[in-house]
Amino acid sequence: MIAIAVFTAGITSTLTRRGLEGAVHGFNDLRSVRVGAVANSATTDYLSRQRLSFRTFPDIQGGLSALGRGTIDAFVHDKPLLTWMVRSDFSASARVVDTSFSSESYAIVLPKGSALRPMLDLAVLDQIEGDWWQQTVFETLGNAQSR
Repeated sequence: MIAIAVFTAGITSTLTRRGLEGAVHGFNDLRSVRVGAVANSATTDYLSRQRLSFRTFPDIQGGLSALGRGTIDAFVHDKPLLTWMVRSDFSASARVVDTSFSSESYAIVLPKGSALRPMLDLAVLDQIEGDWWQQTVFETLGNAQSR
């Protein structure tokens, strides 16, 4: 009887912990859960290349709402934007896992030879190297870092 009680307590503890912490802690966990992503995005391209099955949503709000309803177990998207959306509107029903699957580069496009480029380069560097940038990133994304 003691052995059965210990065994039952161990299973209950594991299931409760999994329920509270979530089933996804990293990339490999995505293979065993229901995954969502924004349709026609870099994320869906990546998930397809990794041969992961997923369900698409028209936007982040739709995916996070499905996550909150339990329709999916994980929603994958651009980390800074996803972090901001969860903090702003979905903090009661979702959490962002501190992992990145791939790196995406962002750019500002100007015509070749544009006179704006040197001024823009300096202005961007001035902003991201300053305390203001780090404070804004922290206030917007919490502990998630983005550069």
